Amino acid sequence: MTCNSKIVKSPTLILLNGKIFTAENLMSFNEAVAITGNTITAVGKTEDIKSLAGDSTEVIDLQGKLVIPGFNDSHIHFLNGSKGLAEVELTSTQSAEDVESYIQKYVREHINSPWIIGRGWQYTFYDGGFPTRKMLDALVPDKPAYIRAYDGHTAWVNSRALELAGINKHYRFTGFGEVVKDPKGEPTGILKEDAMSLVSRLIPPKTREENLEALRLGMKLAAQLGITSIQNAHGSVEETELFETLLANNELSLRVGVAFSIDEKTSPTDLKNFVQVRDRIGYNNPMLRAGAVKFMIDGVIEGHTAFMLKPYSDPIPKELSPTGQVSMPLPRFGSLITTIDSLGFQIYTHAIGDRGVRETLNAYETAQKQNKRNDARHRIEHIETINPEDIPRFAQLDVMASMEPIHAEPGTVEIWGKAIGEKRLPYSFAWNDLLKANAKLVFSSDWPACLSLNPIRGLHVAVTRRNPQGFPENGWVPEQKITMAEALYAYTYMGSYSSFEEKTKGKIAPGYLADVVVLSQDLFTINPMDVHKTLVNLTVFDGKIIYERK
Repeated sequence: MTCNSKIVKSPTLILLNGKIFTAENLMSFNEAVAITGNTITAVGKTEDIKSLAGDSTEVIDLQGKLVIPGFNDSHIHFLNGSKGLAEVELTSTQSAEDVESYIQKYVREHINSPWIIGRGWQYTFYDGGFPTRKMLDALVPDKPAYIRAYDGHTAWVNSRALELAGINKHYRFTGFGEVVKDPKGEPTGILKEDAMSLVSRLIPPKTREENLEALRLGMKLAAQLGITSIQNAHGSVEETELFETLLANNELSLRVGVAFSIDEKTSPTDLKNFVQVRDRIGYNNPMLRAGAVKFMIDGVIEGHTAFMLKPYSDPIPKELSPTGQVSMPLPRFGSLITTIDSLGFQIYTHAIGDRGVRETLNAYETAQKQNKRNDARHRIEHIETINPEDIPRFAQLDVMASMEPIHAEPGTVEIWGKAIGEKRLPYSFAWNDLLKANAKLVFSSDWPACLSLNPIRGLHVAVTRRNPQGFPENGWVPEQKITMAEALYAYTYMGSYSSFEEKTKGKIAPGYLADVVVLSQDLFTINPMDVHKTLVNLTVFDGKIIYERK
């Protein structure tokens, strides 16, 4: 038995007769765990742990069920996802017909809504990858509609929304992204990247209380999915204050790390405010941290806005560069990286194209040489495609690979694969190659820019490279599959490492915070194609049961 000799009172909760993946290493298992207050106080054999029980100890017989550390979603846009729970939710749709049906139902049920807002359509549902404003006009003819693709990088809007934004055949957009037009010059209703803001900025903002209520709904969903920690990759001072309010009210049922959003327009005053909030919250709060910032260097493959070393393999609009786009001039990007690093922040950078990944590694390397900072744990987010020459650089520069298995679900990659082409395909979502090169791999969902918040769905893709229906039969780029232990490690312990909390959470071990999850199936022994059927039976957060499946 692994036991803490400082135990002086009986545990408040004991879980017995389980299969406990402790995450001490990739193959570390035990049978039982004792929790006292919010801390794990003993892990060991069932009989040994059972003997610690007192009169007031709650004892749960797991009957052989698998126990893991709480899931840590290391890249998420939690407020946006939570607000989306009350909008048109299309992530479960399987076709254009489904999308139409869901929107029609929502419009009928929200007749008084001034806008129709939603997210979740897939590029593969439509010829050429995109729906049109005329399709949306037929569903929402009398009010503005703004519906984002599942990845959040493209918006589908109707004619009323275009009219309100002043977008017509004469409008010219010159920023990062595109106002897509047809051969006659008329806007199609598709807005990419920063062009989305031409319409989104017109949407009436939520009140503070509405945002707090949205976060409460999001936390309830997270508990049902076994998520006990998140790293919010879309932050502002105002959004951070919402989490502070929930913490002050003793409502926070997630451990939250906040990354402040940075772009070319970020001012010295903005940076000063970020430093003040970070220092006010402190570095040792187990519930809320604010020590990171989030950049974007490029866009997405499907929209031809990811930054590539060589041209895309399929036809692209004449308005776009054949190698994609960069979100800001590279000298400005590098300068900001060095400045932010010198302020002691951890840096997340969205980089999806292989050149985006390379330029981010270059910028991190320059900052490292100039600032001489140790253990910065900078991260690159998404890394959907990578040049093989850059894979070893992650370990060499001690840069973390932060990725979302759900983005590689094969049902979504037909258009993606055509854009990349056969030669680059082997290095698509290259989890296995990165691990073999000793990179530190951390997993997440990117919710709501994903098909599902559920980590189980991500685990399924990580170990099978197939969708729940079994497509394709041998797996999509199957050489990049990883083991269940590696995938769970990336979703638990490595998530805590990525936020400098590996000594307090992410393991089931004495002295660690009591965030544990009981699953309905043994992920290590079932048929891998049944992983997606797994449910959460019990979620324990901070030593308290916050969800129990009936």
